[in-house]
Amino acid sequence: MSVAADAEPGRREDDGSAVVAALGQRLSVERPLRTASLIVTLFGDAIVPRGGRLSIRALIDLVAGLGIEAGAVRTAMSRLVADGLFVRQGAGRRPVYALSANGERTFAGAFRRVYAGERPQGASGFRLVVLPGNGRRGFDPAALIDAGYRPMLAGLYVAHGSAPDIALPDGAFRLDAAADSETTRRVARDVLGSAEAEAAYRRFSADFGPVAGAAITAPQQAFVLRMLAVHAFRRAVIHDPGLPDGLLSPDRPDLAARRLMAQLYRTVAGAAEAHLDAVTLADREPLAPLSIDLATRFPLP
Repeated sequence: MSVAADAEPGRREDDGSAVVAALGQRLSVERPLRTASLIVTLFGDAIVPRGGRLSIRALIDLVAGLGIEAGAVRTAMSRLVADGLFVRQGAGRRPVYALSANGERTFAGAFRRVYAGERPQGASGFRLVVLPGNGRRGFDPAALIDAGYRPMLAGLYVAHGSAPDIALPDGAFRLDAAADSETTRRVARDVLGSAEAEAAYRRFSADFGPVAGAAITAPQQAFVLRMLAVHAFRRAVIHDPGLPDGLLSPDRPDLAARRLMAQLYRTVAGAAEAHLDAVTLADREPLAPLSIDLATRFPLP
């Protein structure tokens, strides 16, 4: 998949399109986009604050600038509906999609971490979820992973003591365990993936830092950059075990990445919204007015 360089006829050479296209093409080679995951990012960032409903035609047009073909979009939406995250409204080849009730709950928690960057204060130890042998068959760990749990042994998932309460699969049970600071740091690094999360934040800053000062005036390219940045930042947050401040690396690559994300978002948000309006109006399915102030997203730490 690659980002189209000439998505808008008549664009000016200094509107930032070439910069965004080059970034998108490089990322598509180094870290190819997964269509379903990108659609989740798009809905959570751009559609939920605008009424939460989007036609398949508009969705196809929006992600075309990210190099994703129509067939891949239709396949991904079928999978997301089957997974219970979305509902399909209407029949034929022009349905409208919206989050299911389960999807709304899932998005609310996950995207709160992405935008607000909240971290627990003072929690210690770990939470363990144990799945006996007969409970592992066909088990999907996605909900546990989203809540901060990571596999440690077969049937054993570990999260930091600040992990939220979540519904457990049948037969599973949860235990709370105490640990000293050094043990906590080791488990955070070796099991929960704090080192990998820090690397992901640094990679985000390395990828998007060079475009932070570019003047992105073309609406479609502003939208593409916003989606690329939010998606990459969301992926870093997903891998972040959400440790309290006291257990984090002193140089805090997460804060540097969040500041960069805030800067980029504020720069392109208005033009990106203009592209959303143009695409959905052309499809005769205009979005609702914004329900939030985009300037409040990614508050600067």
